[in-house]
Amino acid sequence: MLQNQNWILRQNYGEKTDQTNVRDLILSQQIVTCPWGGWGPHRENVVNGTYNYNPTVGRSAGGQDRRFVEDMQIGDIVLIPFAGQNTCILARIVGPVEYAIDTGLSVMETDGVIKLGSQGEPFYPVGRRIEILNAEYPKPAGLQRNTISKTNRILNANL
Repeated sequence: MLQNQNWILRQNYGEKTDQTNVRDLILSQQIVTCPWGGWGPHRENVVNGTYNYNPTVGRSAGGQDRRFVEDMQIGDIVLIPFAGQNTCILARIVGPVEYAIDTGLSVMETDGVIKLGSQGEPFYPVGRRIEILNAEYPKPAGLQRNTISKTNRILNANL
């Protein structure tokens, strides 16, 4: 029998994404997005399966995009922390990878902050559908800083 894995999955592109904005997206659309799978050439590398080990633009994903696509599975539990917030979203992966989720939103960077809204480039991220288990899960201390990492810190995943 295959056992579900527990993941920490940050949703903070370039460490400059409006975290309230992203939290609202996750809760309203019940999706999580792939690291480096949001827009531009990084997204194309994920869609094409080449990933972002050595991208021509920006920093390397260090395999985090590949782990989202290839290692994360339906049934896995994800803890989604947000910068500057005391609670996380705890969710279960319920769908396969989708390579162009129609969020109905656009993405734009202004004054060093990335926001989702009605202006900018259309936002069709690589992502997965989720079931929200707890929208106010207390943020544990000492979480790993990687965008995506496995964890054994979620003890009661069958909420």
